[in-house]
Amino acid sequence: MADIENNYQIKYSEKWGSFLQQEASRLDKYVTVETGLSGKMVAMDQYGLLTFDEKTERMHATTLTEAPTKRRVMYPHIFTKAIGFDEFDAKKLANIDVPVSKTIEGLRAAAGRTMDSVMITEFLGTSHTGETGATTVAFPDSQTIAKDYVESGTAVNSNLTIGKLRRALAMLQKAEAWNEERRAYGDELVLACTSSQIGALLRQPEVSSFEYNTVRALAEGKIDSFMGFRIIRTEQLPVASGVRSCLAWVKSRASFGIWDDFKVRISVRDDLDETLQVRAKFACGATRLQEEGFVKILCAE
Repeated sequence: MADIENNYQIKYSEKWGSFLQQEASRLDKYVTVETGLSGKMVAMDQYGLLTFDEKTERMHATTLTEAPTKRRVMYPHIFTKAIGFDEFDAKKLANIDVPVSKTIEGLRAAAGRTMDSVMITEFLGTSHTGETGATTVAFPDSQTIAKDYVESGTAVNSNLTIGKLRRALAMLQKAEAWNEERRAYGDELVLACTSSQIGALLRQPEVSSFEYNTVRALAEGKIDSFMGFRIIRTEQLPVASGVRSCLAWVKSRASFGIWDDFKVRISVRDDLDETLQVRAKFACGATRLQEEGFVKILCAE
């Protein structure tokens, strides 16, 4: 080895890069958002279903019926994160800046992912109802499409299929949770799934050439709708023993509440030798407003 090779230098980047990550909430545009909330819980009161009684005799006594009101309760989840930089970090980093802006950027991205996680967990999990929210409501089996669902023939485990999508749409329509008239009023039909489900649709032999081109455009990010569903790709949907829980819902039936929106505060900590602290916080919650507005689709990956 030549002597000069002993003097070769290492050139370091003067900019901070970022790891691959989901950089914002993907679900918040497709739910009903309530802002400025306060209190240990928020009650959302709803008016139930009315039916008429047939009159069968003349001038009979009037029968009064109680108004069918219901209450759904949402609880806040509070999140915080603080990142610190020593007072001499800037000197020791030399030509590269202390990554304060990258920290804020990363905290904002983490907040978006966490908000999606709260929505997914609460929409698939246990909701709370009753006067004080003490009554729990699990996600009903009647609103779940089995992993081995087929429209006809022998049941067999499958990933997302056209048949499962047709079944989900039919369930929402039967419950009057969805019809095209709702779209005119700003409501929306939403499906959250992963890239695995989109890929599975592409591989289905029964998909027509038109549908194949539509799904291919979906996979390439050129469109975001299929069979009337707004498709939201998220890799945060839970999977257990190779079975993914995907979720379809009607926007007006999915509630997301913000107690405290994402905020960042930068301060100098005198108690920690003038450490620079970057602290972020937010508080949010979510709930199903009505079970009939959701369908869980189990997909074998």
